[in-house]
This record gives sequence, structure tokens and C-alpha cells, in this order.
Amino acid sequence: MGLIESISRGAVGFRADISGTPAPWDDYWYNPLGFASASGMRISPESAKRQSTVLACVSILARNIAMLPTGIFTHSTDGGTRAVPHHPVYELLATRPNKHQTAFEFKQMMQGHLELRGNAYAEILDGPRGAIDQLIPMQPDRVTVDRIKSTGRIRYKYTDPLTSEVRTLLEDEVFHLRNFSDDGVVGQSTISMGCDVIGNALGAQDYQARFFKNDATPRGIIEGANFKTKDIEDEFIANWQRTGTGENRHKTRLLPPGLTYKEIGVKPSDAQLLESQKLSDVKICSIFGVPGHMVGIVEKAATFASVEQFTILFAVQSILPRLVLWEQAIQRDLILNPRYFCKFDMSELLRGDTVARTAYYGAGFSQGWLSPNDIRRKEGMNPIEDGDTYWRQAAMIPLAQISSPVTAPIASQKAPKDADGTDEADKIADDSDKKADDPEARARLMLMVTAAAERCVRREVNGATRLIERGANGYEIGEFYAEQAKFVSEVLHLSLEKKMEIEQKHRKNAEILEDFLVLGKKKQALDWLNRIAGIEPAELARAAA
Repeated sequence: MGLIESISRGAVGFRADISGTPAPWDDYWYNPLGFASASGMRISPESAKRQSTVLACVSILARNIAMLPTGIFTHSTDGGTRAVPHHPVYELLATRPNKHQTAFEFKQMMQGHLELRGNAYAEILDGPRGAIDQLIPMQPDRVTVDRIKSTGRIRYKYTDPLTSEVRTLLEDEVFHLRNFSDDGVVGQSTISMGCDVIGNALGAQDYQARFFKNDATPRGIIEGANFKTKDIEDEFIANWQRTGTGENRHKTRLLPPGLTYKEIGVKPSDAQLLESQKLSDVKICSIFGVPGHMVGIVEKAATFASVEQFTILFAVQSILPRLVLWEQAIQRDLILNPRYFCKFDMSELLRGDTVARTAYYGAGFSQGWLSPNDIRRKEGMNPIEDGDTYWRQAAMIPLAQISSPVTAPIASQKAPKDADGTDEADKIADDSDKKADDPEARARLMLMVTAAAERCVRREVNGATRLIERGANGYEIGEFYAEQAKFVSEVLHLSLEKKMEIEQKHRKNAEILEDFLVLGKKKQALDWLNRIAGIEPAELARAAA
């Protein structure tokens, strides 16, 4: 920068400072002028934050979304979901989206932009972590969005605050969250759609501030004045103001003979200003979907139980839709691969009180869909040994069994003895040993083993077919066949030697299937599975015999 240009910029900057006019490079010129409300107040993102309820609602929404854990998941072969912590997008959303912000700060900032401006943008930068190495937030007021007529793709023009240069970014270079939209390109802010309500509340707040600035003293007029000149009148008014404000407020003052003072101001209590302001606050809460008790509006009819339900309603009706917006935008702009998806963990918002959580865990444990370690993890405790076993109560039995109970030895009871003193369990064991040498018993046992082997092969064929149809990668195929080998060993009760042979065979099957899918030979892979379905049951049965 030359000397003349430096002096010129300094002079313009000084003039801006003393006149109140922003300098040409000031961010003021990029801020929206706002929306004209019916109250005459212009509502912009910056002016709306001056209204206490708006600020509280935006802060609550942004903080609650920012604190929720974010993960990347994929569908597992058994029909459930599996976390993928090694996915490159996971680190961006869970720990560090860029060099300067934590995940909490990034998500809080983006949600604040979304609520106040209707759009939140972040530039996608590549780097050491891959094609998506950093997410750099963009100031929404500096972004212009349009469509390219020839292709229909979305284009972003961004005025960089560091260089003041206008850069053009395409839609695959920007992570974009948009609020309710009329054109599907640019979202509308909540404050623009509710500017009249916010304008009324901001006007009432400003009036109240001016009222207290004037020492809560209503305005008035002085009657009977007959000043000879305008200067004498101005001097009297100035003196009257000076002796009744600041350190002199509420002090007794004297009027010259013939003058009387009459109040004409309307007191806030007479105009029901407080009630009007409370009504505006309730309307603002309804616009943002935030329960009143969360911003300090307490209804007389509210109880502890109802407040708890309001909080759960807030999580389901306010936070959850915004999380779905985040998840689907992440899927569209960052993940791309349909096999993976993003989910926010809402369990912290829906925990409930201790009694409710105890009842929930008790039902899950007794019905067999929660293990002790599942419960401990939800409560932030370390797992315990043998805590991954699932239990189910077995006290309920059919009525017919009560009228004619089946006599069967129970492990915790001693088996009855015969007259010769021999345990019944010993006799059953002797009979089993005898049947092992019986050809008919041996044949029945082989039928049972063959049926179990066919069950194992059906599981392998069905699971591998789903992998083929989905175009699974080598990692998924390897995981499936490792689980399949473990399943076969448990069902057929294989010896250690046979178990190792089965594991080796399934690793070979995984390699064959991966080769088929890498080469795109899905039909040949299905034919190979059909051959397995015809040959492998007999091989497994012989291995288990």
C-alpha cells in the first residue's frame, strides 16, 4: 500500500469513526438491512439478537444440537447398524471440523446461522485426511446463491473477508444447511417469517429501556409559561431537565410563580406493557418451537411433571426435526456413499428422571433386549465381566402344564434314585452311551446334524446374497464370514481342529466372493453360491460327525 493510499484510507476511516458512517471495507455493508415490521422496527439478525427471548431461543437450540454426539454408521449383515469410527467424516463431526474450532463450536455456530439467517454454509477443503479434510464456516451475509442455467447446478459466490475477493464455489465444494425454502435453493430465516412478532417485542423492550433511562418518570408539560424570548425558554427547559435527572432525580424542584406541571405520560402498568411483552415472548417461543419454561416464562398451571413432559416434547418436536435436517445434509454433501449414514445420539435429551430410567432398564433387562453392559454403557459406567449376556424371565408357563406338570430333572434339584441307589441322570447317560453304538440311533443323530448343517449353509447363502446385491466391500465381506465361521462352530459343537478348518474355509470363501464383486461379476457370484448350497451341507455334516 502506497503512502497516499494509506493516508486516504486513514482519513476515510477517521471520518467513518467520527460520523458513524461505516468505512467501505467494514462488514456493515455485507449485513442485511433487515425486514420492516408493522411496529416500525427493522428486524435483522443483529437487531433480533437484542431481543432477550430471541437470543435465549437461538442459544438453547444451538447449544442442545451442538452437545449431541455425532456418529457415522452402516448397516450390518444381521440387519442392525454398526458404528464406523474410521470413516473420514466422523472425525470432522465428532472432534475437529477445522484447525480453529471444536465440533461443539462449529455446530453451535452453524445452527445459530441457520436460525437467524435461514442458511448456514461451510466450505469443504481437502487435505491430509482426504477429500474432506476441513469444514470452514462462511459468513452467510457474504454468500450469494443461484443456479447455473445450463446445468441446473447450484453456485455460490462468496466475498472472502480476508482478501475481499469474490470466489465462486460449486455445490460439491460447500456444505449447506437451509431452513424452510420456497425455491429449494435458499432458506428463509425464522426472524424474517416472524418479523412482526419480533418487531413488537423489540419495540416494547426499547420503550421500556427508554422509560427507565428517564428514571421511570413519565413525560409532562408546564402550563402558564410566557417567556419573553426563545433563548430564555430554551434555558429554562435545559435547567429543568438538568435538575430532574442524573444525581438530581427524585429531588424536590420549584416552579416560578404562575407555572404548573402536568403529567401526560402513560405508565407501563396502565398500558399493560408487561403483559404485552410476555405475550410477545410466548409468540416468539412458539415460532422457534422452544417451551416457555426454558427461557424463563413460567405458567401458573405448570408443574414439575408437566415441565418434564414439555422438555421431552421439545426434544421430539424441536430438536429432532433439526437433527434430521443436519443428517440428510451431511449425507448429501459430505458422505455421498449410500452405505454409510450419519446419526445424532439423542439419548441424553430423552433420559428422563431416575425412576423412569430404572423402569425402562428393568423392562429391557427382564425381556431380554438389554444386557447389564448395555445398561452400564448408557449410564456412562465401564462394562463388567460376563455382562454381555442377555437374560429373559421364564416364570410364565401354559395353564395345561400347571394342571398336568411335566416331571423333568432340574439342574438345581437332585435327581431321584432308584431302589438300587442309582441316580436317574446316571441311567440316562448310560442309555446315551448305548445308543451311540446303535445304528438306528446313529442314523437319527446324523439326520439332526445334517439339518443343523443345512441351517448354517442357508444363513451363509442368504447373507452373501445380500452382500452381492448391495455391492459390499472387502471389509464387510470379511466381517460376515468371520461371524459365519463362529456361528457354524457354535451350532455344530466342533472340536478345536475342525473349528480351525472351518475358519480357514470361510476366509477362502470371503476372498472368492470379494474377487467376484471387485470384477463386477455378480451373476457368477450367485452361481458360485448355488454350488455352495448344494455341496457344503454334506461337508459340514461330515465335519461335525
